[in-house]
Amino acid sequence: MSPAPAIATAPLIEFSAPPFLTGPSVSRSAFGVTYVYTGRPPFATSELQLTVVDVPTELRDDGARLPGHCLGAFVDALRSREPALMLGAEVRESTLGTLSLVERRWLSQRGPRTMTGVTACAVHRGRFVSANFADDLRTAVHSLPVLRAALGRLVLNF
Repeated sequence: MSPAPAIATAPLIEFSAPPFLTGPSVSRSAFGVTYVYTGRPPFATSELQLTVVDVPTELRDDGARLPGHCLGAFVDALRSREPALMLGAEVRESTLGTLSLVERRWLSQRGPRTMTGVTACAVHRGRFVSANFADDLRTAVHSLPVLRAALGRLVLNF
């Protein structure tokens, strides 16, 4: 029997979450790994998903368009969880530590709550790296800047 792929066993990221987040819970698949952090009061509606997956083979030769493909794939996944998703019109460039990302902001209605978030994606060493943050619109103005600062210290171990 051959050993399991490195992506399924090795910790791919080092991240010190802000005090209002707990976790991560880790989900592994044949293609990558997702780290999920959830909020605690007073930011109980906060959530963060960090995902690292292999770039699909059919896209590897399309380097210039990879960040857009990455963002599109994660926005599609978000859309499947958030049926009332409203995307901001602007795709923005940002940085996360040493990564250059593309990102979109969004709004969604979850029952009585209006959620806001940012989905961002980068390509690093043959893998897509995605960060998706969400919080209630009322508390995001406080939680999002703290989270962005923490994500600036994200370390990738691959």
